[in-house]
Amino acid sequence: MNFDWFTTATQKELEHFKDVCNQLLSRTYVVRTLYKPGEGRVNNPDYVFLSAHDEVIRDYLALLDWDLRKDDLNGYFYVLNTDEANRCNLNKKETAILLAIRMIYEENIERLGLEQDAVCTVRDVLEKVVTDYAILPAKPNMDEVKRALTVLDNHSVIQRIEGKYSQGNCKFAILPTVLSAVSSEKLNTIVSVLRKEGGNEEVEEDPAD
Repeated sequence: MNFDWFTTATQKELEHFKDVCNQLLSRTYVVRTLYKPGEGRVNNPDYVFLSAHDEVIRDYLALLDWDLRKDDLNGYFYVLNTDEANRCNLNKKETAILLAIRMIYEENIERLGLEQDAVCTVRDVLEKVVTDYAILPAKPNMDEVKRALTVLDNHSVIQRIEGKYSQGNCKFAILPTVLSAVSSEKLNTIVSVLRKEGGNEEVEEDPAD
């Protein structure tokens, strides 16, 4: 690893470096654009910083057994643990909600174009879970829904726009990171498993494929 950058970087750059690395390790993804209330979609300065310093950040994270990757087409960076540790484990209902969100994104992907998020409501997701795809036999209670959506928000798969995740009319953006959170290859297989009779077993979900 070349440490030359650290000797010439300003204090502000070093702080930004630390913040971006911590964000990747805690949230998995850094996206190119974010939704900002009152302004719509805006460029994410953390993504800009990552793009400018991706080599030094990649080398640093490699020392910690993390692999930095970039999806240029869909506009996000993400990390994978090279030891396959630090996976996010979702239970059956949380996984069902993630799959419903992935399906909504898939349905909208052709009209979205590049750098676009699919906007939906909590009610839209629950209709997919119970009615349209019958992934679960009954609607989860709103505490379970809020918990699942908060986990996905914390990992930069979705971003809340207005309302609360415990409300049916809560509006949020599905970020393109959902494409790696649940790949097309896994989608149908996992849905079939969830539709089978079962309890509340945990389903291990990769933070990214």
